[in-house]
Amino acid sequence: MKEILVLGSGVSGLSTALKLAKDGHKVTIWSLEPAGFFPRGSANAYAMWWPVADPAQPRLEGWAEFTFTELSALASDPATGVVMRKVMALKMKRETPWFAKLSGFRHALPGEISAEYADAHVLDTAPIVDPGVYLGWLYKQCTESGVTFEQRAVSAFADCPAQYEVIVNCTSLGSRSLTGDKDLYPSRFQVVTIKQNGFDSVVFDDEGPNRRACVVPHRDYIKLGAVVDEHIETSETDPAATLDILRRCAKMIPGFKADLTDVLSVVRACRPERRTVRVEAEKVCGRTVVHNYGHDGMGYIISAGIADEIRQLVKT
Repeated sequence: MKEILVLGSGVSGLSTALKLAKDGHKVTIWSLEPAGFFPRGSANAYAMWWPVADPAQPRLEGWAEFTFTELSALASDPATGVVMRKVMALKMKRETPWFAKLSGFRHALPGEISAEYADAHVLDTAPIVDPGVYLGWLYKQCTESGVTFEQRAVSAFADCPAQYEVIVNCTSLGSRSLTGDKDLYPSRFQVVTIKQNGFDSVVFDDEGPNRRACVVPHRDYIKLGAVVDEHIETSETDPAATLDILRRCAKMIPGFKADLTDVLSVVRACRPERRTVRVEAEKVCGRTVVHNYGHDGMGYIISAGIADEIRQLVKT
């Protein structure tokens, strides 16, 4: 058993802390937010699962596959906030993706997508996470597993008490100052939440005329959004961006309608962009520091897989 300090209470920090606590370690989480509250980026993420791979990051696909399995198993429990839904990535030409081998993959059917697109890559069932519910569920699982929470900031690893044999850095954009990582930068996105209107499929456009737009339905509401700009961290919402998001989302899907009267809330948040996800251990001041940050928009897609790898790493 080791005494471990996890820095950060977003989806990465909570997922990692839970795995470590279930292995019998004594785990403490330090976060900028009070216990039971969560970072803006994790709390407002679109949180849809989609296959990812990158030759520069050979572990990426495995992390995603592990997370798919774990989230799928949670979908039977409404308390987790995880459901299985159809997910469609809109395409400007018809081609077979690298993940066509996955169960449930197919191309779009006639009438399923807007005439602006030539095709869509479709997964008929994939995990979709309601962040507000899922983060609360992770927090409850952590506390029941003995994890303790403290609202504390940290400016240097050397400031962490010597009792912690291992420090896990899940500070997201905070890692810029904590580690001096100049490859990490913010990408600001705007989330428009509208009333649930019966639409029940995830649809997104990352490359076509409405990029980057997405529609992510949950039980009681639908999230619409787009990445708006990079290297900006202010949280002020943009009314013009809201109108543009509504317009682009409506153009993506035949018959989908949403206007300002349907809007429940508008939020801006940042996600941590980096050329590659950083998951590695190093010695700092004689202790092991494990880094887990730079997830870009993949936090919920790979969180459980990375947490399991860190769990194995801490064992050695």
